[in-house]
Amino acid sequence: MTQPYSNSVKEKSVKFMPKKQNYETSLQYEGMALKKEDANKTIEQLHKKYAR
Repeated sequence: MTQPYSNSVKEKSVKFMPKKQNYETSLQYEGMALKKEDANKTIEQLHKKYAR
């Protein structure tokens, strides 16, 4: 039987990105909080700033 899709079709990998409110709640459970200067930044911006 033949495959319905060719081998050249690639699926995009979906990268998990949490909602900011969920991220802040998670930080509170850990006893941490966002700095005031970082409060208006998106998750992507925070990830770039603190990436190691």
